[in-house]
Amino acid sequence: MQTLILGGGLAGLGCAHRLDAAGAKWRLLEREARVGGLARSETRDGFTFDATGHWLHLRDPKVKALVLDLLGEDALWVSRSAWIHTHGMMVPYPFQTHTGALPPEVTYECLMGFIRARFGEEGRALREREPASFEDFVLRNLGEGIGRHFMFPYNRKLYQVDLSELSAAWTGRFVPNPSVEDVVRGAVGAKTETQGYNARFVYPRSGGIETLSRRLAARLQGEIHTGATVVAVDPKRRCVRTQDGTEHPYTQLVSTLPLPALIEICEGVPETVRRAARRLRAVSVTYVNVAVRVGEGTPPLDYHWVYFPEPEFPFYRAGCASAAVPDLAPPGCRTFYVEFSHLGPGLSEETYCVQALEGLARCGLLREADEVLFTFARTIPTAYVLFDRAYEESRATVFAWLEALGIRSIGRYGAWEYSSMEDALIAGRTAAEALLS
Repeated sequence: MQTLILGGGLAGLGCAHRLDAAGAKWRLLEREARVGGLARSETRDGFTFDATGHWLHLRDPKVKALVLDLLGEDALWVSRSAWIHTHGMMVPYPFQTHTGALPPEVTYECLMGFIRARFGEEGRALREREPASFEDFVLRNLGEGIGRHFMFPYNRKLYQVDLSELSAAWTGRFVPNPSVEDVVRGAVGAKTETQGYNARFVYPRSGGIETLSRRLAARLQGEIHTGATVVAVDPKRRCVRTQDGTEHPYTQLVSTLPLPALIEICEGVPETVRRAARRLRAVSVTYVNVAVRVGEGTPPLDYHWVYFPEPEFPFYRAGCASAAVPDLAPPGCRTFYVEFSHLGPGLSEETYCVQALEGLARCGLLREADEVLFTFARTIPTAYVLFDRAYEESRATVFAWLEALGIRSIGRYGAWEYSSMEDALIAGRTAAEALLS
């Protein structure tokens, strides 16, 4: 009998790593042929693609030490070059501290909206209470102009729902909430301090983000079973069954499976808990990977990723990972990833590929002299959790039942949250330490 970990993404691997350090026994079950979860990479014809942008933003000293130890000389530090395509131009990210790059009337609208929200009579009612929705959060902290020109259209495109339906619980460090000085300096074109949690990141020099997952897994001493799809969890018997009929007993269970999926395969779940799990929603993301041979005389591309709030672009973000890490593409070539959000099944792969190429060309990321070598699409069925009106109560109901059974559900989708790769490693470590205490 031992600790059983469901899922070999960074949260699961992080948990195993901490248990190893304490000499504890564990077994990890991963349905795919390789561990890593979404922190895996795909190589084709010399091009390396991740499951969209996977940049490591490190703030936790222990995680930073682990990552740098794993990557060694292959750790590449990169300063962010993120942009927003709006009003026919590229504006530096974050929008709220770079409005001076916009047409004067837009700059004025954004700046005055911000001032009214922070100090004006129009914003008093919102200032005197906590925001009831993400829409309120934007109007209260950033103002109507910044909302109308970026925050509202971009987040509607990403989350596929009206923003009055979403809470502000997920924002935290992920939505820059600048000072008055930074907004004013940005509006008049003065240089501002870099904003946002992802201003600098580390990434493997070669091999894609999966280099990190592989090296972490290679250090582990316990049992890793790949190709092991979990089909049933019996909390009373403390046993998990995989698709091949094998039963895996456990003393402690840590799951990184998407929270609704875990409840779906658990036995003996009360109907109230099943209903709560069904109310938990997330959008799916289909991303198109593009391999390009750069046209002769084409200048280098300095955009690591670009946000697209405007409706004429059906995708919400596009990135050029090889602009940040040149080894991801052969010499004279570059890669793109283009992200589409959808509730439900989405469109065909062919449609997404066509829309990706048309949009890249329209905004100038794909130049006329460039040669597209190939495209292909992949879908992340559970990508961004929806913090809607049912979220808090439904999640609490599910977690109360799991906690009563001693089941720990962790990670971005296990905890049903908005979080980063570093957060996944922290969650794994924290779960292991709780088991060891």
